Amino acid sequence: MKKLLLSMFIMINLLTGCSSDSDYNEVETYNDKDVLYKKAAILQDAAAQFALGANYYFGQNGYTQDYSQAKKWFEASAKQGYTTSQYNLGLMYNKGEGVKPDYKKAIMYYEQAAQANFVRAQNNLGLIYYEGKVVPQDLDKAKFWFEKAANQGHLKSQVALASIYLSNNKNYTKGLELLKQALKANNPQAQLLMGVLYYNGTAVSQDMNEAKKYYDLACKNGLQKGCELSKDIQ
Repeated sequence: MKKLLLSMFIMINLLTGCSSDSDYNEVETYNDKDVLYKKAAILQDAAAQFALGANYYFGQNGYTQDYSQAKKWFEASAKQGYTTSQYNLGLMYNKGEGVKPDYKKAIMYYEQAAQANFVRAQNNLGLIYYEGKVVPQDLDKAKFWFEKAANQGHLKSQVALASIYLSNNKNYTKGLELLKQALKANNPQAQLLMGVLYYNGTAVSQDMNEAKKYYDLACKNGLQKGCELSKDIQ
């Protein structure tokens, strides 16, 4: 029976997305476009600049989607140390949204936000250093940032860190501890990884019934890979 690589599962849906107005109450307070623009452009209010950038980024609240305008206002806000704008700029450069992909700038903005304890930036930095696609792979840095985010309860970082402990560090006790935290929250990535552990007999006794159970849970929670792996078990 061919073993499944634990490391491949760290990559599944771990990049966290742009922070929207649904996450931040300050956006919701600006119902008047003129008031918002005055606060952003004239009063140089960092929260208003972020709100204006978010409106352009998502094309919401009566604004037409415009990445160049989003970038402009996120930059103005980020210069004042507004961590959400720093993070969103990192994501734009990371994904090439409205700009050419520039991973040095993405890392720079992520690090600014991560140093201020912004959990999504910490997770994304961990993923960048784990993947080793745009910078040389650095598992120590990946662990550092995943751990920062995991300690704040970020589920995807908990799963990523668990995968590192289980596959690279061979610290099964720590890996299972982290994985169980994410399982309690019904996290599909954790369910998928737990299924792989049972399938391989890594850190737990091999059990195809348990493997299928966790694959099915991941499938039910929206991970197509869980559906595929479940079908492979007869």
